[in-house]
Amino acid sequence: MHGKIDLNLFTVLLAIYNQGSITAAAKSLYLSQPAISHALGRLRESLNDELFVRHGRSVVPTPYCQKIIASVEGAVNTLEHAASGEVSFDIAHTKRQLNLGLRDILESIFFPALIPELLITTPNLTVASRQVTWPELAPSLTSKEVDIVVDVLVPTSNDIRSQLLCHESFCVVCAPDNIYLKTKDVQAYAKAKHALVTLKDSKLDTVDLALAQHNLHRDIALQCEHYFAAVNVVSNSNLLLTMPSRYAQQFVDKFDIAASPIPLSITPLAVHMYWHKQSDNDLVNSWMRDKLMEVANGLGL
Repeated sequence: MHGKIDLNLFTVLLAIYNQGSITAAAKSLYLSQPAISHALGRLRESLNDELFVRHGRSVVPTPYCQKIIASVEGAVNTLEHAASGEVSFDIAHTKRQLNLGLRDILESIFFPALIPELLITTPNLTVASRQVTWPELAPSLTSKEVDIVVDVLVPTSNDIRSQLLCHESFCVVCAPDNIYLKTKDVQAYAKAKHALVTLKDSKLDTVDLALAQHNLHRDIALQCEHYFAAVNVVSNSNLLLTMPSRYAQQFVDKFDIAASPIPLSITPLAVHMYWHKQSDNDLVNSWMRDKLMEVANGLGL
């Protein structure tokens, strides 16, 4: 739909919004009033909204118009700068919602360092985050449902870019009186019952593959999607929970648990940022990628 809209119509939209009337907008653009009315009609049809309603001798914007006007103004200004050969980008005054795809564990690691700074330095920038499963990764980026996904390394098409962000190592979490803590060896680990956290049946077999090298396997007594729930259960039971080490430290002071190194040789998981190639030159997307890398480096990930 948007590919068929004459971009000049948005200049008309902005003029009507700023002038408060079709007549004044026509004068400001050196066009006739019928021409402005015709342009507004085309835009109303394309966007399926009235955009402005008459109020006495003036017009007032509809809620939808008010919702999009900041983006329209920014886009018109950007095109004017591009036409004049100027490039202007000020993230501090950029109004945009960035949609991120992060698991809850990554939200808890990145957001405490990221969001407070954004609230101060980029007050017009908002962040919306949701979990994106591996099968959803490429389609959600292609359809622009999300701008950036952060997750472990997964196969993608040539249209999806990726960059290494950090590594995740693992530890074992259990109640302080769990018998496993007496030896903390691989035999005791395999003999114990386990809680397993997976995201919508997306399971990494890193731990199980390492156990298989010892001809051992885990006895899974609980499988769920959230570490908070799993840690809560583990603190009140004899279950073991294998989880990312940095995330586990956030629970040590909140639950009666003990965290110890995993008794297996497991290569840390490589965590990557993913974005669509169409966003390579998206200045806001690029800025957020740099910011996420900055946060990861600052946290020593």
